[in-house]
Amino acid sequence: MKRFGIKRIALLLAMSFLLTGCGKQTEAEQEKRTICVVLKAMDSVHWMSVEDGLKQAANDYNVSVNILWPSNENDVDAQNTILADVVASKPDAIAVSPCDSERIDIMGQAQQADIPCFYIDTKSEQYDFPYIGADNYSIGRIAAMALKHHLGRGKVAVIMGNTRQSTHAERLQGFQDYMERYTDLELCQIEVAQTSSYLESMKCMETILQQNPDVQGVFCTSALMVLGAMQQLENADMDGIKLVGVDMQSDAMSSVEDGKILALVGQNGYEIGYQTIRTIVQSLDGEEIEQNTYVDTPLITQDNVAEYLEKYLTERGEGND
Repeated sequence: MKRFGIKRIALLLAMSFLLTGCGKQTEAEQEKRTICVVLKAMDSVHWMSVEDGLKQAANDYNVSVNILWPSNENDVDAQNTILADVVASKPDAIAVSPCDSERIDIMGQAQQADIPCFYIDTKSEQYDFPYIGADNYSIGRIAAMALKHHLGRGKVAVIMGNTRQSTHAERLQGFQDYMERYTDLELCQIEVAQTSSYLESMKCMETILQQNPDVQGVFCTSALMVLGAMQQLENADMDGIKLVGVDMQSDAMSSVEDGKILALVGQNGYEIGYQTIRTIVQSLDGEEIEQNTYVDTPLITQDNVAEYLEKYLTERGEGND
């Protein structure tokens, strides 16, 4: 198995690896199927967890998995350049997590070349590829349920990530639909952190507090953003606002354990990566697969966080022996 891309590497260096498509392979590797996986980035714990799952599944299923990514989730042009090189290399299959769900035209070339294609973590309506990841609409509903249960009434807000990515749009839609149909909560404000970053989320939380000082709950559509919102609340010395985030990562789960974050709707990045390779291999072997392969999205609260945190650390070899 080979891995391309080094965390925080310059895009120019990353492109040099791509001059030969998915890279040169040894004779032993040439006997294996080659699956190219193009992620959005490698700048968060979530993507590192996805990578871990991809690598483990590659070993378990005896395939060569080449993992590539642009410098950040907003670098659409760089991702499309990577995809063009990947398609030209004609691997046995391609999995992509679009930086922009409306700009993956290059995948049409993969279809024309009869290369099996799949979505990982994030999907697009542009092409009808099988999807492996979380049910993001359901994630939004679960988050709304959690705030309804703990608040009953009052104002809530949303800090959402990049609107060009279906992941965040679907989470927002699920949250809004449940709020309108089944709660007495008022959605008073939606702030968009286009880079889905910690610092931008802090600024979004600051704006919400300025414009709606009586807000009682906030749904953030990723773990990184809920941590940024939590930090801003600590800076403002406000501890009564209930925060709900998404993803499984140790620092966010530790904050749930400490009571600083009300809940996380968990999606296990490691499981997404692992199931992606498993599903692709099954498909290449001629087995029938589902159009959507969903990973579990449990609600992680102070009552059950310890078991999820232990599992998370064990998967990464950080748990107790």
